[in-house]
Amino acid sequence: MAVLGQSVSGRIACLLLLFVATAGCRSGPEQWGPFRGRIVDAETGAPVPGAHFMVSWERDNPNPVHWTQSFYDAQEAVTDADGRFEIPRQRRFFTVLVSTPRFDAFAPGYVAESSEVTPRGGQPYVDATILKMRRLETRDEQCQHQPFGVGGLFPKSEVPTFSAAVDDYVDQLACNR
Repeated sequence: MAVLGQSVSGRIACLLLLFVATAGCRSGPEQWGPFRGRIVDAETGAPVPGAHFMVSWERDNPNPVHWTQSFYDAQEAVTDADGRFEIPRQRRFFTVLVSTPRFDAFAPGYVAESSEVTPRGGQPYVDATILKMRRLETRDEQCQHQPFGVGGLFPKSEVPTFSAAVDDYVDQLACNR
């Protein structure tokens, strides 16, 4: 009987360990893609070719004082002539405490204005999504809305095309000169 008790308690311990290990896991299309959409000019509806799109994830790290965040992963894409982009589904197996994805878009001379998801209430960039970007007409307006680039939790080496496009644009604007 003691052997049976140890076997049951061992199974319970394994199940508890499995539950704790996967409690922070997020899965499904809303977490790992594929992510796709179309970037268009907000005023004209024309596609914005060559725009950059990035999805990134952070890991929430517990510590005794407060939770901290660190970089987990990032993927990027550039829009085609019709303003469309796609980031393939990411295969992840151990994603304890990984945050929901963050989406960023960049196109020189534009600022993101709004997005529309079809069907209404659908998951952004998992379901059909149109991101509308407003053209910045003047240099002053471009300087006011200049991107700050990639950094902090998102290493430039993880999204080199997105980072280079933002850095080149900021250098060309030379707003601080």
